[in-house]
Amino acid sequence: MSEKSIDSQIRKSGFVRGLFLGCIVLALSIASYYFIVNIVKEPWEDLLVPYILSMIIPLLLIVFFALTIRKKLGGYWSFKQAVTGTFIVIFTSYIILTIGRDFIFAKVIEPDMIQKLETAMLNSSTTMYKKQGFSQAQINSQIAERKQGFEGQKTVSTGTIIQNFIINTMLLFVLAIVLAALLKRERRPAVINE
Repeated sequence: MSEKSIDSQIRKSGFVRGLFLGCIVLALSIASYYFIVNIVKEPWEDLLVPYILSMIIPLLLIVFFALTIRKKLGGYWSFKQAVTGTFIVIFTSYIILTIGRDFIFAKVIEPDMIQKLETAMLNSSTTMYKKQGFSQAQINSQIAERKQGFEGQKTVSTGTIIQNFIINTMLLFVLAIVLAALLKRERRPAVINE
């Protein structure tokens, strides 16, 4: 198989697996949202469960999909091929997640998503602060700080969206490089005995 056809196969396989990963990550993101808004009772739940659903599981799936691409190529790929395949998987899933969650889910299905998340997380934080013995003044101060964090999410400009997209793309590329370094497996040249 020529280098050009291998690269084409990597891009195609990466894109298809990225679509699958994007759908899975989108479903996990929406499940995480509903978990926080409807189920969270303990403060640690609003941190741990979304972390597992949005970070750990997707990372494991990225590795799995990258390994399936490598296997499809005969079990070997160069560092460049590993970066390309892994980045295409990650970037495609990021696009699906962004469109599905930020533009469809948050704008059409749950237009008050940020307010609901804010209410759930502030209630959870208040419970945690009370259990830790904070005074009402301390609780009010902490809640005011957390509310400030949510205010920035309520009004997002086009410039901010573009800036976040560029930063996230660079971070995803760095992740692809790190994973490619771990997942590459190059063929060893045959040793010729004289």
